[in-house]
Amino acid sequence: MMLPDPSLPWPICMAGVALIAEAEGCRLKAYKCPAGVTPSVSPHPQAYADQRFCEILTERTSQVRDLCAMAPSDNELAAMVSLSYNCGMAGFAKSSVLRAHNAGNHQAAARAFGLWNQARINGVLQPVPGLTARRAAEAALYLKPDPQFAAQAMPQAVAAESSIGASPIAQAGTVSAGVGALALVGQAGDQVQAVSGTVQTVKTLATDTLGIPADWFLPIVLVGAGAVAVWYRNKQRAQGFA
Repeated sequence: MMLPDPSLPWPICMAGVALIAEAEGCRLKAYKCPAGVTPSVSPHPQAYADQRFCEILTERTSQVRDLCAMAPSDNELAAMVSLSYNCGMAGFAKSSVLRAHNAGNHQAAARAFGLWNQARINGVLQPVPGLTARRAAEAALYLKPDPQFAAQAMPQAVAAESSIGASPIAQAGTVSAGVGALALVGQAGDQVQAVSGTVQTVKTLATDTLGIPADWFLPIVLVGAGAVAVWYRNKQRAQGFA
């Protein structure tokens, strides 16, 4: 496709302009998007379309910058403008992308772009391949170092991948497994003593030493495990994980 006129006073870097232009397309006739929306489009020459696009981006860029408590780099700004252009300012203003950016957590902000990849099609909210690809491109642009920051050059060596035990998702899975095991312990009752003296010792400590009624042991464990699972889930979401 033909990219917008680079001589216009674009408010964001041309990489961002090109990303938005390629994703949105330039249609001089009305069309229907995958979500079934048909915008009103009047026929105009390409030069007029580029000028209007530049004006809209200028206004949108100002709105996005005003929401940034932490001044964004050129690439970060362009990526967030692209997201806001697609999801709307109301959606962007309450997004995990903006919250993570303003908190200075750029990795989490980049991951959070991927949360905006769904659209309602035929009444069903579902992931859209085009949106998934666009979010990935925006995240890559967001993380792309600006040329003036030489210290952000790509390292020539990387550390080994972290262990599975360090993964928040794996840790949450461990909690779930523990809940299941403890549920079995509660159902088995005194029979567990013949199989595992360690488990019975823990139960005795809770019921006798701490004064917790035996009937309360399993409910307390389940509530505690549930609280941990919710905490991990919120932590994952804050870090941009789906």
